[in-house]
Amino acid sequence: MADTQHKQEEYLLEVKGLKKYFPITGGMMQRTVGYVKAVDDLNFYVREGETLGMVGESGCGKTTAGRTVLRLYEPTGGSVRFNSRVLGSNDNPTQVDLFDLDGQTLKQVRQDISMIFQDPINSLNPRMTVYDIITEPLVIHNKTGPGTEDFVVSLLERVGLRGEHIRRYPHEFSGGQRQRIGIARSLALNPQLIICDEPVSALDVSVQAQTLNLLKDLQNDFNLSYIFIAHDLSVVQHISDRVAVMYVGKIVEMADSEELYLSPQHPYTEALMSSVPRPEPGRVKERIIMEGDVADPSNPPSGCYFHPRCRYAEERCEKEEPLFREIKPDHWSACHFAEELELRGVLDLEREVEA
Repeated sequence: MADTQHKQEEYLLEVKGLKKYFPITGGMMQRTVGYVKAVDDLNFYVREGETLGMVGESGCGKTTAGRTVLRLYEPTGGSVRFNSRVLGSNDNPTQVDLFDLDGQTLKQVRQDISMIFQDPINSLNPRMTVYDIITEPLVIHNKTGPGTEDFVVSLLERVGLRGEHIRRYPHEFSGGQRQRIGIARSLALNPQLIICDEPVSALDVSVQAQTLNLLKDLQNDFNLSYIFIAHDLSVVQHISDRVAVMYVGKIVEMADSEELYLSPQHPYTEALMSSVPRPEPGRVKERIIMEGDVADPSNPPSGCYFHPRCRYAEERCEKEEPLFREIKPDHWSACHFAEELELRGVLDLEREVEA
């Protein structure tokens, strides 16, 4: 993704050409007969102190992208450049390509990048106390000492739990409290970037709001950057500075959050906007119904992957893959006709209820 508008130094993380393909095997010899292109040529960046939301339908590759960036999945291709304080210093971080690092150096850099997982039940070891869970990253990186317990208590209190909880086990907490334990664990090594993999999707709506507000407060206090993965557009709008919209392993649009919601530049984004609930009495929203099913990432259609479901599709869309390009300052789209279509945002899709 060429970017002439911004200097590279502004980026904490810059992802270019990210690919993750999973092999499909078959036959008696279990040979590779194809690939599931879960993530296919992603380009995005994250600035220091900002939140990039990643949104799309289930199975679009959001979680795979996040885990591949951190090399929990080994990549098929691409590069991930990251400005690491651990390898440099607070004032002069060292830029590295995470995909080029050996195991030992990658382990060091992972002090700067942590992850909050979707399911707080399965992401916490039921046989470990809260103290053991939060100190596990410290133990791995040999950072424990006489003041460790006080540090854990301060982390718990910062995420809204009490210090006396450190000897309890995960099953003794509610879902929202368990997720706060996971958040405290993600903060243990003072990271620069946290990848949040649908951290509120398993929580009740009221608890979701509390957790989102906590994440925003922590971001301000610790100058954190987030990649916030979710399928709920209202949640993404609430917390994100910029949003990347994914469809079948590709980013189809990326822009400032408000700009994206009010002025989408891709038909898929417009359709998603029509599903965002806005509970205002006396107003209804036009729903844009997408025909057909989501494309199969192991056998995607030719041209634009979205063209079989797009009501604006033309012959060119069936044959030619659109270029992901900057059509306005810091607003990117992968649609042949992005400059020509007059798409509607959240407010434009609403109308007054007829009496």
